[in-house]
Amino acid sequence: MTFVLLVTELASAQQAAPSLELRDLKGGPHKLSDYRGKPVVLNFWATWCVPCANEMPLLSEMRKQYKGRVLFIAASIDDADMKPQIEAFIKKHQGEALTVMMGATLDSLDDFGVNQGMPGTVFMDAEGKIVDRRTGALRRPDLEQLLRKLAGEPEAGPTPTTIPKAEKKKTSKSSRKKIVLLSQEISSLAF
Repeated sequence: MTFVLLVTELASAQQAAPSLELRDLKGGPHKLSDYRGKPVVLNFWATWCVPCANEMPLLSEMRKQYKGRVLFIAASIDDADMKPQIEAFIKKHQGEALTVMMGATLDSLDDFGVNQGMPGTVFMDAEGKIVDRRTGALRRPDLEQLLRKLAGEPEAGPTPTTIPKAEKKKTSKSSRKKIVLLSQEISSLAF
């Protein structure tokens, strides 16, 4: 029992994000610690990464939805001389809404615990603590759930499924017939 409690405590402990210095596309320096006070989604990507290209529109969409509540940083691991390709990639894959930075490396992925998987995404709370990590392309339902958590929104409950009226009528009549037949069988078995 002590072992289980220890594992639970370790699993729920949040790790402080390591330091990271990046540059915006104009060359301005930025430190990750500059963004304390606001939740951050830090996405590591590269121009040669196909899954990165596929998730860029989703990240931009979510950035627009959570504007002012969650900061999205798209940190390219491409070399500095790739700036024209980075800008073209962002435009082509609808990433203009994101805060695009340069200066991340494959070592940065290791430092943040996403194991050089591309893309790699780290979710940090307003205190700069890592609350989740994802390696590989993000899926919409997972991303939405993590963003709700970061933004302090209530978790979405299961969506009720609705049956069209035509199906309801069919189901109702069919169910009634089965119940009548079943009750007739039961009464014929009674002693």
